[in-house]
Amino acid sequence: MPLPRPESSRVVLIGVADYDHLPPLPAVRNNLAALADFFTSAPGWGLPSEHCTVVTDPSQSSEFINPVRRAAAEATDTLLVYYSGHGHLDDELRYSVSVTGSRQDEPWTCLPYAWLKSVLIQTRAESRVVILDSCFSGQAHGLMADAADALRGQVATTGAVVISSARHDLPALAPIGETYTAFTGELLQVLTHGIAGGPAEISIDAAYTHVKTALAAQGRPTPDRTGTDTSGTLVIARNHKFRPRPPAAASRPAPGTHLQALANRLLPRPADARSIRTASRCYVEPTPIGERYEVLHPIGRGGMGTVHAAYDRLLDRQVALKSIQLQGQEEPIERQVFWTEVRVAAGLSHPNVAAIHDVVEGKTGRFFVMELVPGIDLSAALNEDRPLSPDEAAEAVHDVLSGLEAAHQAGVVHCDVKPANIMLTPNGRVKILDFGLSHVIAEEGRGPLHQGNGTIVGTANYMAPESIRGQLPTASVDIYGAGIVFYELCTGQVPFPASSVFEVMSRKIHEPATPPGQIRPGLPPAYQAIIMRALERDPQERYGSATEMRAAIAAALYGTS
Repeated sequence: MPLPRPESSRVVLIGVADYDHLPPLPAVRNNLAALADFFTSAPGWGLPSEHCTVVTDPSQSSEFINPVRRAAAEATDTLLVYYSGHGHLDDELRYSVSVTGSRQDEPWTCLPYAWLKSVLIQTRAESRVVILDSCFSGQAHGLMADAADALRGQVATTGAVVISSARHDLPALAPIGETYTAFTGELLQVLTHGIAGGPAEISIDAAYTHVKTALAAQGRPTPDRTGTDTSGTLVIARNHKFRPRPPAAASRPAPGTHLQALANRLLPRPADARSIRTASRCYVEPTPIGERYEVLHPIGRGGMGTVHAAYDRLLDRQVALKSIQLQGQEEPIERQVFWTEVRVAAGLSHPNVAAIHDVVEGKTGRFFVMELVPGIDLSAALNEDRPLSPDEAAEAVHDVLSGLEAAHQAGVVHCDVKPANIMLTPNGRVKILDFGLSHVIAEEGRGPLHQGNGTIVGTANYMAPESIRGQLPTASVDIYGAGIVFYELCTGQVPFPASSVFEVMSRKIHEPATPPGQIRPGLPPAYQAIIMRALERDPQERYGSATEMRAAIAAALYGTS
């Protein structure tokens, strides 16, 4: 609901501060001045000054009633009448308000509220609000059995809400030395400062409840309220302490949901090891390797050799055998890399890293035995008709970083993070393959990405600029590789497409990457920011660790760290 309309609403503020025969109430003048400022100010109701009438120290009933009658005749939206001063009850519990000449023991010197009530009944205003900041004398409270109900019977009018500053059993309070009376002071706090944590608009009932709670907390008399309909929902003020709550975040799928959906779309249900072995025998006659393994068929090539599916007779399971291609009779870089991979990969145990089980030698060469990871590698997934969604890409890279985090903590850098080395399994998990180019951080000497003749070993599209320059790899090269993978999964292309390896290397060293959002409009800005930071040419400007980059993706994808 909006505030009352200024052009069709009226406010009458009446207060008696000085009396001929009763104690003065100096705070009443301050009440009137502050309320008038509120109702005529832009932050308040914005009433024209002629629509807010202030009556101070009326000496006779007509000075009190006539302004109310005029306002009642003019108002069509809201009529608010406020009174502050001494209140009285006669022997029949009839409530009266005082004028300057009123006497405590002469009720005929006061103005019966019934006269004011008769004027309020005749108004055309849709909403009527009466606020009475007064009290009964202590003696009158001692003689009443049910003064509150008597007051309700007199003040309630159709379409009106009435608030009194104190109940029948306690007097209202005008604390000595305070600027305002107790009730009006708290009311002004609500009107001018608002309610912390409250709604954007403050209704009559909300203001009443807050004032009552505040006074009770101070051990002061609490107000009372009555009304005959829903006028208490009238908006009386804007809440200056209102702070919009951020929109509720859309519910986010649980971790793993995106990858499981991708696996369901791209992969058949997993088969058991014996059925795979049987199917394989239909096409390739098994070749024994040692006494334990049977090579079934090739399943791909790694960075340094061929990978075959094989059968482990001892444990009755499918495994992967990776061979090393030796060149001549010397101990080439491939053999060094082979043993590096065996040593470091065997020490890794993580759900996002393909495990290494054994090392064997046969007539056809040397192999190490790895976990056979069913599924599809992410480079093949990119070739499907339907591209990965940004969230699927983010979840895949998030889990890859989890595996890289474990490797880095063990002192190992993968050095060849790319979609072809990342398998998506039917159960929606990604596993990093091929630590064949791995570099042990603690080792000294030549980096394994360069052979003795200067030939670069690795995949140029995914190599970090510092690797191209020949620097020893650190964990930062895997951060860069993860950024390239994220970029490609989101856009379908690498960030530095070129016609030759040397052009790729030159562009990486001298040019920034094109923001992926320019290639895939609608890419979430958070994902683009993560990718672009991971692809910084200066390693110091990238994420400091796989953990840090993974946390950034988790915050954007799951709303967590």
